[in-house]
Amino acid sequence: MRTRTVLCLALIAAAISAFTLTPSATASLCQTIDVSTAYPHQALTKQVVSVTTTVAGSCTSDGEDYFAVRVDLVGNATNTVLSSNSAPIGYNANNFSVSVKNAVLSPEENQTWLIDANTYLTQAGAISGKYLLNTTAIMIQIGTNPLPEFPFNSSFEAALAIIGTILAMTAAKSSRKKERYSR
Repeated sequence: MRTRTVLCLALIAAAISAFTLTPSATASLCQTIDVSTAYPHQALTKQVVSVTTTVAGSCTSDGEDYFAVRVDLVGNATNTVLSSNSAPIGYNANNFSVSVKNAVLSPEENQTWLIDANTYLTQAGAISGKYLLNTTAIMIQIGTNPLPEFPFNSSFEAALAIIGTILAMTAAKSSRKKERYSR
């Protein structure tokens, strides 16, 4: 009986240690990923803006799990998702290239609009459903470009006008003197 108890405890200990051991190295899901984003650099206020993100890569895929790419456009100032869309890769992600199109409405006022395009690879059936691949900062000028403002005050401008007038009068006087001597 004692032998059975010891044998049973040894089997339980072996089973527990087998389940709690973690592998010493894990393979990377994707070996190569290339993310590019195309968008207009200028838009009107309250205009629908199209952003296309293309993802190409090669992932470890045995055909059992379904892969897709998701792109979230996040407002930089508000940190809210403005648009989210996805495109399927399918069950074979060994070599793929997919494009995800997002549409978002531009703000109502003229400004430099800052957006982050967060690109994710999703794998159905995986322990973690998404893997952040890339974040691309997008800058779109909404409305017309602002004119540069000069930090001058009116007294400085008046002083420049007076100096310019004095220089013009001096130049005119000098040219009249030259005319007299040349006759």
